[in-house]
Amino acid sequence: MDLNRSELELESIVRRIVDGELDLQPDFQRGEIWDNRRQQRLIDTILRKWYVPAVHIVQSQDGVEIVLDGQQRLAAIRDFFLDGFKVDGLTQPATPEIEALHGLRFSQLPDAIRRAINRFALPVVTLKNFNPQEPNELFFRLNQSYNLTPSEKRNALHGPARDQVKHLVSTLEADGLLSREIVGFSNGRLAFDDIISRTCLAIQRGDLSQHINNNVVESFYRSDEFSDETIRGVAESGQQLLRLIQASHERIRFNKATLFSWLIFCYWRPRLGGQYLPPELLARFEVDRSALKRGYDGDLFDPRDPILGAVALYDDRASYRVTDVSSVLARDLVLQLYAEHRYGLQSICGSGMLLSKLRDGHRDDAQHLIFRHLDHSDWSQVLLRSKETGVR
Repeated sequence: MDLNRSELELESIVRRIVDGELDLQPDFQRGEIWDNRRQQRLIDTILRKWYVPAVHIVQSQDGVEIVLDGQQRLAAIRDFFLDGFKVDGLTQPATPEIEALHGLRFSQLPDAIRRAINRFALPVVTLKNFNPQEPNELFFRLNQSYNLTPSEKRNALHGPARDQVKHLVSTLEADGLLSREIVGFSNGRLAFDDIISRTCLAIQRGDLSQHINNNVVESFYRSDEFSDETIRGVAESGQQLLRLIQASHERIRFNKATLFSWLIFCYWRPRLGGQYLPPELLARFEVDRSALKRGYDGDLFDPRDPILGAVALYDDRASYRVTDVSSVLARDLVLQLYAEHRYGLQSICGSGMLLSKLRDGHRDDAQHLIFRHLDHSDWSQVLLRSKETGVR
């Protein structure tokens, strides 16, 4: 890989961006996420004629140029040139010269200041004659010390697993599942990619007892790929979950932990039970969960209901230690117990015996009984068993 170092004036760089000659959002980038404050600080740095770190550009053999590293800086500079935000002249350390520019947009600046900004030289490193993996690997290494999320770093790794996850996320977005309006949060900082990669890995392994931390996902991205069965299974799980969401009259709000758990449950439960989930399951579960939080006592909510202790455990493990194995297993088992209690779904891995104990005991005993069951059963293998049955 050849690296050519040069300096380009900002006026020239912005023109190339606006004309489409320089692509700010190749597939391994993370979207434009800098807030207004960070953008203003960059412009303040340029006004002071301080150093701005080099941007890295990849130039393919056909001359196409994309930004490998420095997307946020270039997007901020472009937006400022297009009058997208104002100068913050009060940024410390304060100077009279910059204070005089406070509140002005680029087009409102004195001519001499605009000329100086136009001619500000930005260091540029252009990559040529590279192997396919090298630019992505360089991006990964450049950003290891920055505040990128693990999912954003993984997204720079060249390999089939990354591409499979990106395609699956795009499919589920097109289907209507993955959007802020449906699940309650967006794909900012590649949150969807993170959830889908972990869901795929859990299903590929067929085992919920192994902790899927960032290092595990990164290692898989580097060396392996998901089977067609796994990708198809996660897509079908997403469609099943979307049906449950659409059957609800109220908006369902997930976080990363609960979305992961419902995707896993919607994968194995129809296969292992040989039946689709009741359409109202998710909606009723969330009604009980919400009422439990508020302490509401109404026609549809009996505070003495033995299943509520399990729902309380789910709620606790949805916001506390959400990624450890015990929390993942507990949430999964609670969903089974709830579906079995409310709708009579088939017992799995001794869940019927556990449900009888919950019914005979006190609500406060639920946590102890559930974790004891997890310790003495093969609940972590429900994924594997569902894969072996192949039931749709």
